[in-house]
Amino acid sequence: MIKVNDKPFDYIEGMTVSDVIRKGNFQFPLLIVKIDEVYIPRDMYNSTKVTDGADVQIIHLVSGG
Repeated sequence: MIKVNDKPFDYIEGMTVSDVIRKGNFQFPLLIVKIDEVYIPRDMYNSTKVTDGADVQIIHLVSGG
């Protein structure tokens, strides 16, 4: 089990940040992702594994005027 935005989220062995984003239905184009307080750059989403017990924060950035 992992936490995503402080809520329980099913863990699947080998899952990546991209998998969490897809499974959690995060659709905004601008996201900030942290795993255990460590920022994950967008170009690392497909290769960064999420470990069991991780605390993942996904923040939607909204632009406006």
